[in-house]
Amino acid sequence: MNRSSYWFARQRKCFTPLVRDVLPILVCLALSPLFTSLAASQSPTAVEPRTISFSSEQVQLKHLEMEPADDAIAFRTTGNDPFIVFQIPPTPANQRRWIMAMEVFCPHGIQNMQLFYAQPWSEKRRIDLPHLSRAEGWTTYTCDLSLGQEFLREDKPLWLRLDFGNQADKRFQIRNVVLRLENDLELRQNQEREERVKRLERLNEQIASYYQTQFPIEITRVEHAADAILVSGKAVGQLSTANLSLIARGLTDISALPAKVHSTTFLRPLRIDADGNFMVRIPADKHSALRNTGLRWQIVSISSQLNSDGTRSTTPYSAVHHVDRYDAEEAKQLAPTPKLRAAKGMTCLAELAPEHVEELGLAHGSVNLVLSNLVSPTPRPGYHPTKIRGKERYVNQAAKRNLDQRVQKGRDAGLVMAAILLIPNSQTKSTEDAPSLEHPDADPAGTYTMPNLTDEASAQLYADTLDFLADRYSEGSLRIDHWIVHNEIDAGWQWTNMGEVPMHIYLDHYFRSMRLVDAATRRINPHARTFISLTHHWNLEDPPHWRWYRSKDIMQALVRHGEVEGNFPWGLAHHPYPESLWESDTWNDNVEFSLDANMFTLKNWQVLDDWLHTKRLRDPEGNVRAVLLSEQGFHASEKDPEALEQQAAAVLYTFEQIRKCKSILAFDYHRPVDNRNEGGLHLGLRGLGSSELPRGAAKPAWDAYKSIGTPAETNLRSKHEDLWNN
Repeated sequence: MNRSSYWFARQRKCFTPLVRDVLPILVCLALSPLFTSLAASQSPTAVEPRTISFSSEQVQLKHLEMEPADDAIAFRTTGNDPFIVFQIPPTPANQRRWIMAMEVFCPHGIQNMQLFYAQPWSEKRRIDLPHLSRAEGWTTYTCDLSLGQEFLREDKPLWLRLDFGNQADKRFQIRNVVLRLENDLELRQNQEREERVKRLERLNEQIASYYQTQFPIEITRVEHAADAILVSGKAVGQLSTANLSLIARGLTDISALPAKVHSTTFLRPLRIDADGNFMVRIPADKHSALRNTGLRWQIVSISSQLNSDGTRSTTPYSAVHHVDRYDAEEAKQLAPTPKLRAAKGMTCLAELAPEHVEELGLAHGSVNLVLSNLVSPTPRPGYHPTKIRGKERYVNQAAKRNLDQRVQKGRDAGLVMAAILLIPNSQTKSTEDAPSLEHPDADPAGTYTMPNLTDEASAQLYADTLDFLADRYSEGSLRIDHWIVHNEIDAGWQWTNMGEVPMHIYLDHYFRSMRLVDAATRRINPHARTFISLTHHWNLEDPPHWRWYRSKDIMQALVRHGEVEGNFPWGLAHHPYPESLWESDTWNDNVEFSLDANMFTLKNWQVLDDWLHTKRLRDPEGNVRAVLLSEQGFHASEKDPEALEQQAAAVLYTFEQIRKCKSILAFDYHRPVDNRNEGGLHLGLRGLGSSELPRGAAKPAWDAYKSIGTPAETNLRSKHEDLWNN
């Protein structure tokens, strides 16, 4: 898959020498310096729209060609960093926002539109713009310049740089570019957006506050016994009422929001003994709905007043608590997962022949597991009826066979298998696609989305899908022990998108997803483990607002989540790529050896390992969390002999480093074979495939990887170790 770190690096591109168009044309986006300043009136009606004039002398282009096309300008991107530089006149303060509007004809659409204010170009003066939507006719596209209000100039013209995504050979036309104030419709839309932002900020604060609240009652354990659910706990503060109940919380519930009780809500009166302890026994056999995946428990006081919608409000007296222990009789009798320590692994196993897996001496492997359209609640062509926890559902047979083959390939070679749970972001989704696993607020910019836990039907479909996978892939030649929940969630905008949201809202959704995966898999396979997925960025400076999140903050929030809602044995799936994806000499990374480091690469990963060994970070049994370095490769073009040798050295350095870290189970190299769709990166241990060599020619790094754990490793390392020892 394309690398998020590459995407992030592209966002931080710097200005390079520009190519000027030699044609005596004036591009739509260029503004004549001869324009006089716009009036500084506070009245929105006093400022007429200004048509952008033509002046080729003011236009600067990069990776962009243009030519006249009737009354428009036709553009074609020629590289992965296309932009145009132009000037706008002064923009006096006004009650309304300044808008740059244009008519656009763009048959294929452009994502990752951006605008930079004022030279020299800086990420600190950059805003992200709406995508340029696919349009096979003329449509209006607007840029809200007030998003960078602090950079606008009232007293003199301002240089702007408009970036048209990051792909070559995009063709589009632009005409009628104007600078104006927002109209009445845009004013209303902006007011609605501002209200949405305020709602999200309030909810974000509620969730953050919930995790800091000291509730007067603590649920200490929830256990599924043979014929009952046992909930125990104690009073730890003053109780203002004896009218308390234990209630079940559903899949769509946000823990921080008080529950609303309706006629179908399960509840049980709570009695606390003289010592402040309680234990509630709820009859529930293995077929009971109270054992459903993802069900949680909470102590509340229920209002006697009936709301207009027929529900009753509640006041929380405890935090929500998840199931700690599952019924041993429901679990399959399975041998423990083979013990791994700094084992060799690989992503994209389908690219390897079976003999290659054996040749490399792999012990771990991963598969991408697409959840969408695997299970359906209703009959569909190609779907066969299947019982999932007693309910009739329908399973996509072609998708099941494909997954079976990929998992079995690794299992037949004796590998411990991991699955990366992914929900592709459909570009054509609509509200009619219900239930749907895709989050309804996901932006098209994301490759994958967060699961949809916003409505009951979609959340239940997600739970059903996980229950099916947990059962089918629990044993024998289809066994999966490691379940990686989505991809690189700190880079959520790109890899686990649910729109622009504050961190605590994003994590509330993600933690619920993690808990569902944990509940589904551990109920069947007690040895299964759920992993959070993070990039090498850690304490990222100024992450894109509501799009990226600091891994350090995420990990601290996950630890706190376990302290509040019940600890569970999650692990870390980390991607410690080098500081620069284009340089494999990770031993030269400019990184700090502290928990305040901007990123963790192989050079300083031992700091994370030490942190994971601290008491607060351990799992419920006191064990150190399991770690998978589940995706990382080193760039080396087949045409660069020096880079090829450095890639081989990086492989040897990797295992010298990770053997120092006791938490690391395995290192999954990404990827076996170079891929043309990774932004120009050549990470493979083998080169690009051809008709003669479908799996590419082996690079020196192939032999280096093969040598790991064999006598040949010592000899190879002695040839390269001066690189990192000096």
